[in-house]
Amino acid sequence: MTEKILDVLEQYYDTVPRRGGARAEDFGPLTLFVQEGNGWSYYARPSLGGADATPADVRKVLERQRELEVPEAFEWVAETSPSLRAAVEAAGLPVHAHPLMVLDAAAEPLAPHPEVRALGAEDPLLAAAVTVAGMAFREPGTGLGQAGP
Repeated sequence: MTEKILDVLEQYYDTVPRRGGARAEDFGPLTLFVQEGNGWSYYARPSLGGADATPADVRKVLERQRELEVPEAFEWVAETSPSLRAAVEAAGLPVHAHPLMVLDAAAEPLAPHPEVRALGAEDPLLAAAVTVAGMAFREPGTGLGQAGP
């Protein structure tokens, strides 16, 4: 993976919650995203360009998450924030590692699937597509949710 791809990912992970209805609370080397209104809960993550977080920094965010009654959740890319795992574990949270998968930038693009199309910002189906994802994350587990099929 090139650093450029990781930089783009970090920018994306910092931008999406801000545009998805969350407010950002600054905790020095960590940023806590707090959902405003309906939707799924966000997480805390390393601040862009911030210093390494300590267990004390993680505990401050945990206190705030508990105060807000939101999930105690942290998300980060191990390749860009390698020391965060130790800080999170030292603060008492378990860590689940998920490999980051990135397509080789030099790879030839695949042909689009004939039954799949990208939805642009002006596409009238965009709101419905986003609603489906929101509903999928609103109900825990894999059973039928309150909204029904």
